[in-house]
Amino acid sequence: MDKQLAKLSLWVAASALLCLLTAPTFLTLLNDSLSDTFGSILPALPFAALLTVIFALRWEDLREVLAREGGLKSEPLVRLAGALVLVALIVLQGLTGTSVVLSGVAVVLTFYSTSLLLIPGARRLVLPYAVTYAAGVAAPTILQAAFGDPLVSVSTALSTWVVSLTGIPIAWQGSQFSLVSKSGELVSATITPGCSSVISVTTFLGLLALMHFDMRKDVGSTLRLAVAGVVALTLLNSVRIAILIWVGYSSGADAFWGIHNWVGYAIFIGFYMVALMVYTRMGGKGKSIENALRLNPPAAGPPA
Repeated sequence: MDKQLAKLSLWVAASALLCLLTAPTFLTLLNDSLSDTFGSILPALPFAALLTVIFALRWEDLREVLAREGGLKSEPLVRLAGALVLVALIVLQGLTGTSVVLSGVAVVLTFYSTSLLLIPGARRLVLPYAVTYAAGVAAPTILQAAFGDPLVSVSTALSTWVVSLTGIPIAWQGSQFSLVSKSGELVSATITPGCSSVISVTTFLGLLALMHFDMRKDVGSTLRLAVAGVVALTLLNSVRIAILIWVGYSSGADAFWGIHNWVGYAIFIGFYMVALMVYTRMGGKGKSIENALRLNPPAAGPPA
């Protein structure tokens, strides 16, 4: 194992162990939250894996930073700051353990502050990911509280219109609907803030932020795709609900709830792949590449 990989492995292992002190209830809180939202922890794993893969694609950049990293006495103030944040997280774990959002943010801060302590030279490279991950953990809850009800109304109106095109006999009462399946079974459900595209929108915006860091596109291109993506996902959410209603009408309540979570993931993955292809063809490298070079200057080459 080369020195750079050893340093990375030490950082990851140390961060994971420290999370047992800074966020001891995170996995329990996450499992409870996902059970309430998705039915099980399994559907959420692909997104966590995707975030990990995106960060792993920066290995060559990280390797270069690690190769330039000084000894244990280098950048003492940065290392001290990392240690102080870790101590604060341990002291405050009683507070951060009260919710999955705070506990998740504590996990992100643990990994980042451990990087400050062990590999301070990587702080600028890791910071955008830490900020994006922390925002990704907190944003769904914040946005759902702020915009959940209005989005429920939008989703209900769009879904009512889409379903009307199918001719399925269905009764709507506000955001709640009911229908009788072809087998005579009653199928009913309610469009809640959690079903109103908040999760898919925040997930997409988080992934788009990561792509912006990696592809170093100009800000205008990223913002245009962000706006288009929010609109498209809101419309696709109504299509998702219409598909669920059609399945419920055709095959009953068990089939409806059996694919309830997976239809959304299938639609999102298809949307994301299209968005990724579009993004690669949008505006070229902008000021972000200049900032990246300024923060991580390349090693001096031979004189011309």
